[in-house]
Amino acid sequence: MTSKVKVLLDDNSFVAQRACYFRKINELRKADALILFHDETWVNINEEKRSIWVDDSGKGRLRKTDGKGITLIILPEKIFMYAYIFNIGTRLGISAMIDKNGFHLPSVDIFDCSKDHSMTSSYFSEWIKKAAFRLREDNGPSQRIAIAIDNATWHSELTESTKPAKRSMRKNQIIEWLQNHDIEFDPTLKKSELLEIASENKPRKKHKIDEVAQEFDVQIVRLPVRHCSLNPMELAWAALKDYIRKNNTNFTMSSVYELAAEFIAGFDDKAAQDAIRHAEKLEMTYKTADNFVENIVEPQLIDDVSDTEIDNLSDDSDDSTDI
Repeated sequence: MTSKVKVLLDDNSFVAQRACYFRKINELRKADALILFHDETWVNINEEKRSIWVDDSGKGRLRKTDGKGITLIILPEKIFMYAYIFNIGTRLGISAMIDKNGFHLPSVDIFDCSKDHSMTSSYFSEWIKKAAFRLREDNGPSQRIAIAIDNATWHSELTESTKPAKRSMRKNQIIEWLQNHDIEFDPTLKKSELLEIASENKPRKKHKIDEVAQEFDVQIVRLPVRHCSLNPMELAWAALKDYIRKNNTNFTMSSVYELAAEFIAGFDDKAAQDAIRHAEKLEMTYKTADNFVENIVEPQLIDDVSDTEIDNLSDDSDDSTDI
């Protein structure tokens, strides 16, 4: 879910992320790679059209509970790779990806979870392993394959060797971190000084799921932070939830699951290509705006503070922290 906190997407960090993403995705398209877009969403048992209270047959939308116990739903193996047991009082999470042909059905994962959802990096890592294996198996050894994902926490866990030192660490843990990364230091320094040395020598980030996918020669491409609009999955999820709200008349977990499965199985190549084209149009909008700022606006900017003044301010700040 996208945060409702407003941010300036013309900040240099966002512009740089967009440039990196556009360069990678353009190169993949030129190489005729198989590009899939991944995302997760969550649906509740009480999903409904708030302004409509009858279904197409004229029957009222009477809520029915699942009662006690659990409901077992099993779909044919030809459609999805999983079977599911739903616990009462939960909601559904859906992890899936699309390409120009629609949803990649063998990797669709519909699972039950709590209100705060239960997706974790280990769960997602296992999903990406199965999905990458299936993609490679279905497309042969020579097809270039890439999966575009967002920057959710469970997508972004670092490998052990690239995790940075943290302020919460004890001094002996920071010393151990520095030793493990072959960084020279004076052990008599204060913890804060050792942490500064660690910060200055942070290793380049490597994500666990990137390495898992790489085992099957599948590339992971990350969307820019806070740019979910560039992911065609957003339109697919919006259509899925609209479908569930229009057809949810039983308000049971099993019926919501069945509606989600029906929609995913029926999401054809035309719908997928429309969603992808919409995202590509937004890409062009960002590219045009970023080029305009770089080539027209920024050359006319005048710095209010000179480099010398900045250096002096930095020196003054350093002096004020001396003990």
